[in-house]
Amino acid sequence: MKTEDLKQQYYINQSYKTLTISKITSPAVAIVIALFLYQDIYILHFDFTLWYRLLPIIMCSIYFILSLTILKQYIHYVIPLYTIVLASGIIMILGIAYHIFINPIHPDYYVSNVSAGIQTVFIVTFLISSGALRYMPLLLLIPLSLFIFIIAMKAQLTTNEWTTLSNPIATAFFLSLLAFITEQRNFKDFMLNNKLEANEEILSRYKFTMEKELTFASQLHRFIMPLNSPTSKISLYYRPYYSLGGDFYDFISLDKTKNRIGIFLSDVTGHGISSAFITALLKHYLIVGKKYYLKPDKLLYYLNEYLTDTIGSNFVTALYCIIDFNKRELTYSNAAHYPPVIIHEDGTLIELPKTGKPFPIGILKKRDLLKKGKYYAVSTIKLKKNSKIVLYTDGVIELYNPITKSNIGSSTLFDIVKKHYKLSGNELIHTIEEYLNSHITSEFINDDICVIVIEV
Repeated sequence: MKTEDLKQQYYINQSYKTLTISKITSPAVAIVIALFLYQDIYILHFDFTLWYRLLPIIMCSIYFILSLTILKQYIHYVIPLYTIVLASGIIMILGIAYHIFINPIHPDYYVSNVSAGIQTVFIVTFLISSGALRYMPLLLLIPLSLFIFIIAMKAQLTTNEWTTLSNPIATAFFLSLLAFITEQRNFKDFMLNNKLEANEEILSRYKFTMEKELTFASQLHRFIMPLNSPTSKISLYYRPYYSLGGDFYDFISLDKTKNRIGIFLSDVTGHGISSAFITALLKHYLIVGKKYYLKPDKLLYYLNEYLTDTIGSNFVTALYCIIDFNKRELTYSNAAHYPPVIIHEDGTLIELPKTGKPFPIGILKKRDLLKKGKYYAVSTIKLKKNSKIVLYTDGVIELYNPITKSNIGSSTLFDIVKKHYKLSGNELIHTIEEYLNSHITSEFINDDICVIVIEV
């Protein structure tokens, strides 16, 4: 079969797939938006949302009627029409967000909700887009860019407001890239299944292209995490897996002086697009769940409730701690993640106990966790002056050493920390990095590496 014929067949297959999925999603979306419209008008008295919400409701309804009647005979129009339906949903949220933002009652509160609302719609659009994935960059980036431009023209934003509004930009770029990669992979898989036996060169080209795209996606995955720590008292070493990995970290300033900082560290099982998408979800839910920032155990329960049943067979180990530099206190809670390690000024090293009876995030809802005797708890400890806290993921201690033919292990990491305990946090990070570089060759790196050192 000729290439052009294969492309035509692929497009038809994607159109039938989209038609099947959209018969479910279009009425469901229309019903959900109608419920929001009822809430807006009769509960919140937001009359201005009427036409914004009517647009996607009408589009979904028209599309649903067409999908049940004539669209199967005009299969080539399925994906374009479904893309228009998705676009109407994005227009709705951007229109509502813009209307709220230019008439704020509580600016900080609404800016945060604008950011969270836009991200939620983007993620939902990605999940239900099906064959319309090819149009995802246009669906997300162009309207978002226009929205940010209008906001910049209409309001004087503080640094904190710009930071909050930058989160949808990162999410849109990340989801657009994932959509592009997924669409490319789906198409190339289709082509390969038909041509592999006749042309092995296509397989080699496919592998090279995918590796390059995944490398770029890895760089974008890095973009959703802070490049630098919020204070010189916190030092960071992050080395990603050659492809998309699952390590994720974030710093949360809990006051303007940055004397209290929340640190979130997690590890998603597996590698590739699935784990990278889960880290994007983690970033989103961390932003939305800011009311739990001062309650580490509540934050873990919150993340677990939203991720369970949505990430398939994957799961997440996580640690969230709050460091108070003025009081020299560490408050932490962990979900089956390695607990913090304390190194005192005299070189004494203590590995803190895990809090409660932790269990990974994303497997069981809270009710089922408690039935199995598992729960998240919080612990607070006083820290001695000039002590250091070390946080890490399993990528460090599970690295394979080809010389000893074994993993490095936590004992090696602890030995490095005890031997060089007098060094500053930044110097200690560099020492750990030099050890790994001198003992491990890149071909044996099988996971992300993340180490955080906090000086008290």
